[in-house]
Amino acid sequence: MKDSVLLYRRLLGYIKPYWRVSLLSILTMAAVAGLTPLLGQQMKYLVDEVLIAQNRSALGPILLMLVGIVLCKSLAEYASNVSSQWVANKAIDDLRRLVFDHHMALPLSTHQAQTSGRMLSRVTYDIPQVGAALSNAWIIVIQDTLTVIALFAWLFYSAWHLTLIILAIGPVIAWIIRKASAGMRASNRQQQLQMGEMTNAVEEQLTGLREIKIFGTREHESRRFADISNALRRETMRVVRISAVNVPMVQVLAFAAVAGVLYAAGSLVSTGMLTPGDLMAYVTVTSLIFEPIRRLTNINSTIQRGLAGAQSIFELIDLPAEKDQGQLKLPRARGEIRFEQVRFSYPGQETPAVQDFTLSIAPGETVAFVGASGSGKTTLLALVARFFELDSGRILIDGVSLQDMPLDDLRQQLALIGQHAALFDDTVAHNIAYGRQGATQADIEAAAVQAHALEFIQKLPQGFDTRIGTNGNQLSGGQRQRLAIARAFLKNAPILLLDEATSALDNESERVVREKLVELRRDRTVLVIAHRLTTIRDAHRIVVMERGRIVEIGNHAELLAANGAYARLLASGEDLVAD
Repeated sequence: MKDSVLLYRRLLGYIKPYWRVSLLSILTMAAVAGLTPLLGQQMKYLVDEVLIAQNRSALGPILLMLVGIVLCKSLAEYASNVSSQWVANKAIDDLRRLVFDHHMALPLSTHQAQTSGRMLSRVTYDIPQVGAALSNAWIIVIQDTLTVIALFAWLFYSAWHLTLIILAIGPVIAWIIRKASAGMRASNRQQQLQMGEMTNAVEEQLTGLREIKIFGTREHESRRFADISNALRRETMRVVRISAVNVPMVQVLAFAAVAGVLYAAGSLVSTGMLTPGDLMAYVTVTSLIFEPIRRLTNINSTIQRGLAGAQSIFELIDLPAEKDQGQLKLPRARGEIRFEQVRFSYPGQETPAVQDFTLSIAPGETVAFVGASGSGKTTLLALVARFFELDSGRILIDGVSLQDMPLDDLRQQLALIGQHAALFDDTVAHNIAYGRQGATQADIEAAAVQAHALEFIQKLPQGFDTRIGTNGNQLSGGQRQRLAIARAFLKNAPILLLDEATSALDNESERVVREKLVELRRDRTVLVIAHRLTTIRDAHRIVVMERGRIVEIGNHAELLAANGAYARLLASGEDLVAD
């Protein structure tokens, strides 16, 4: 219970910036609560004055008062609903943006430790659950609680001895709701995990659709998805069962209390302690309590889903972002890179991916890294971009440690082209200009010419304004890589990271892309990883790696003559393809 209060209090903290509208909402809710008992009071006058005393002249004012109360109550309900929903939706919008921004600020190690499906389900599933708890639940909990308090206050004032009968069931109802809340919270947490698994399964199946078809595993994937879906259904039904039994139990208890009240009230009327109007007013107000109590009981499941969603979201928000305390900003770097006794291990792995790594790279030098799979080549490039934090040692650019540079400033000095170009569901122009927001159309076209991409872009339906689909799926592999090269040309960073940029291409596409990469490498410091010998043959130096260490350094001719690890790689064909 304490955790729920703390969780909801933190959640309500997101409406604090909108306290003025929140105050208006609470005041109008209080008005609704205050006006509701007056309906019962008018019933007393209607019975005692008009029906019993036969005072016909009082009928008009009483009916007019009833209409006025209902009208004012309706206007207050409208104002409270609109203002409350506005506040809740503003808070949810802020929370949604915070979650998205924090996703991008998390280090890669955190993303690798969690499935992408679980990450996505926070936005697609958890936040809507929180939204329901902050919008509908916010209105019901505050307004109906105030209404129940106001009605009970009126009942206690009118006939306290009758009201005690109703209040006697309060502890029992509270116990039932508390037990139901615990069960629903646990099931809702399990639902979130199942939803994450489902999202991840769908994402994997869409990504691997070709493999699923070619290997004939549709039935296997269908069974796998069915198991996850069925587990989600079971947890959902568990919440439904708890909620379904919770509400009737509360209502049965409430009606039993009312039956006892009516029995006692009949005796009081017969003895003259209550007038018929008092009894009518009391019954009317008592009947008005049932609906807000029913809503408060029903909303518990919504609140528990929202709290479970909030717990999941806050767990994400509380994860530490990338370390970014550097203060030394560089102008455009010359491109000198120095590795000093660098050591790095991936979380949960005992063997370091990179160890005892020391290397100096001069400005404008192209250095190729080769080695068997798992030798640490790609890890080195990730460390230069500070996607991961070193265990020990230093990496410096122009004599400045990466730790001392702001991340944005560091990454502004870098351009990356990987094996699979990361493109976005946007226009060709926007994808090229992705690394330099605000670039002119002339700059974009010039970069496309440099990347030998203009010819195929002009053949697209809308040219530079053509949308290329998710991850550029409307383009061929060679076209996607040329857009990535155009993006790097436009960014014009002094340091270029090439991670197997041509390994997924056919020979003709690889030849065209390789020619453009040669142009892109000019006057830049380049760190390149490649499978193809032609990509690295003209590098100034080739670094041969084994188990995260340097075992050989030299140019192509020198390493061949040494007949060492590099020569063995060429002879075995492992990691390199001689063209």
